[in-house]
Amino acid sequence: MPELREHLLQTPHSGIRRMLELAAAVPDPVMLVNGDPNFTTPGHIIDAAAAAAHRGGTGYAPGGGLPDLRAAIAAKVSARNGITASADQVCVTTGACGGLYTVLMLVAGPGDEVLLPDPGWSNYAAMTHVLGARGVGYPAGEAAGWSVRAHELEAVITPRTRAILVNSPSNPTGAMASAEQLGELLEVARRHDLWVISDEAYDEIVLDPADRHTSMASLGGADRVLSVFSFSKTYAMTGWRVGYVTGPAGFIRQLSLHQEPVVSCASTVSQHAALAALSGPQDSVGHMVSAYRDRRDAAMAQLSSAGCDFVRPRGGFFLMADIRPTGLGSWDFAAKLLEQEKVGVVPGAAFGQLGEGFVRVSLAVSDDVLSRGVAGLAAMIGRYGR
Repeated sequence: MPELREHLLQTPHSGIRRMLELAAAVPDPVMLVNGDPNFTTPGHIIDAAAAAAHRGGTGYAPGGGLPDLRAAIAAKVSARNGITASADQVCVTTGACGGLYTVLMLVAGPGDEVLLPDPGWSNYAAMTHVLGARGVGYPAGEAAGWSVRAHELEAVITPRTRAILVNSPSNPTGAMASAEQLGELLEVARRHDLWVISDEAYDEIVLDPADRHTSMASLGGADRVLSVFSFSKTYAMTGWRVGYVTGPAGFIRQLSLHQEPVVSCASTVSQHAALAALSGPQDSVGHMVSAYRDRRDAAMAQLSSAGCDFVRPRGGFFLMADIRPTGLGSWDFAAKLLEQEKVGVVPGAAFGQLGEGFVRVSLAVSDDVLSRGVAGLAAMIGRYGR
């Protein structure tokens, strides 16, 4: 077989998939690994997609997305995110993942640096590597309050830095950056003339009613903030693969053009589903967020009663459990947990150096599965605790 590109073979692939592969060899594991909502896409969304398909909506869509959907997204980000945008400032993408990749492709190339949160979603590092750029971590761990501190981020900027990526609510920690923190970060970006990529895939999943998610672009930076959103988490639409990016109109035009050689366009049927998601009833969103909140509270209570520490998530549907008392590295701990308790979690080290000492627990599972999994996790911490 002809050789493959060596650079791509060195891509740091997702530790989440690695854990799924390990769990495949274990009979009937309790899986707290995936970020895939355990809810079915609401019926009115499915029905709207089916009706559109029956009407003939199965061909290619425009590269930037269906005009009606782009207009609806512009209205949504204005009403719910405080972002002033018109339809020509919206590009529909193949999920937030496709949006992030194409955005990075436009702003960073070989030799460039992109600042990434540590801990942060593992695919950020994979994307930057594939593009020949270098991901540089900035502290977003325990010492930083699990969020971003502008002066620490600014300390790792070099002449090669092209962009700052921020994720709030965060995967894996569930942390949410305040408006003040984001405003300080935006000032850093202005001083150094950098792009800001704001991953807001969990913007609607805010777990405390008194809390409020702040979109970076609502604070200004119309010339440099690129906001990435997804229908996947909010509406349990992971398999539909549809997301969107908002930003300067000139950038969005280039984004639309440059996703064409990769995917042509986001699925047309999925775009009709997304339009129904935005224009239809929103009660299912509240129901799912309430379920995640109840699961978070139950998991925290269960861990607390067992004497185990954790990071209290404010958004998203993950919880980071502290395994430092065991003295085990997070990969070693996760492997032993799978072997001894048949419980799958993701090692914190899969999300960066500052994730070490923790494991990520998914709340996107049934109450019973979560309870059994957390019980096994607590038992394991107790068994090895020093």
